[in-house]
Amino acid sequence: MLLDSDTREGDRNLDSYTDEEGLLKDIQLSELALKISKLTFSWNNYLDPVKEAHRLMNMVRKFSIDISEYEQRMGSKLSEYQRNIIYNSMEDLEKLIPYMKNKIKPYESLQKTDQIY
Repeated sequence: MLLDSDTREGDRNLDSYTDEEGLLKDIQLSELALKISKLTFSWNNYLDPVKEAHRLMNMVRKFSIDISEYEQRMGSKLSEYQRNIIYNSMEDLEKLIPYMKNKIKPYESLQKTDQIY
């Protein structure tokens, strides 16, 4: 939401809603969710989907740590609105992981390992 200077002056709590770092975290979570969705949607089109899944799961762990550090650093400065936005993005991302998990077949992993040796 874009607000002019008059509107901004009228809302004393607006700054707690416009933390750019929080917006960046939300965008990063959304981008990661899209990557996981694309992987699960076109699993068979990836050269090595299991390797891509590992890469994306590493990103999930990294973002989880980043968000925890961000929340600790911001403390009470983090508005309830922004906290809910980030939390909802994390929940959406969490919902995608089972779809990716369902694409993984244990025998695929064993076949690739056998080919290496």
